[in-house]
Amino acid sequence: MLETLLASEITGDLLVLFHRNPGLIDTLDSVARRIGRTGNSIEEDVRGLVNIGILKTRRVGRSEVLLLDRARDREVLDAIAKHLRNLEGVGKIDNAKF
Repeated sequence: MLETLLASEITGDLLVLFHRNPGLIDTLDSVARRIGRTGNSIEEDVRGLVNIGILKTRRVGRSEVLLLDRARDREVLDAIAKHLRNLEGVGKIDNAKF
């Protein structure tokens, strides 16, 4: 999961966009324009975020739109926080003097 979230600058830009605008519902091309990219250039990163469930796709009329899955996003953030706390604990053990 962390590999997907840290995969590229585009993934970071997408996460920032949707976290700053949690109610955003927009097409791939429009989301790309919002972060200064093209639809083709963000497809792989969007797919990764959809695969781990942070972003969802929905059909609205003839368009497919992207939106943040707030519940799944919270789960992912909690899992990352837990993972980082565990790493911090390992660091404390490694640095302890015996």
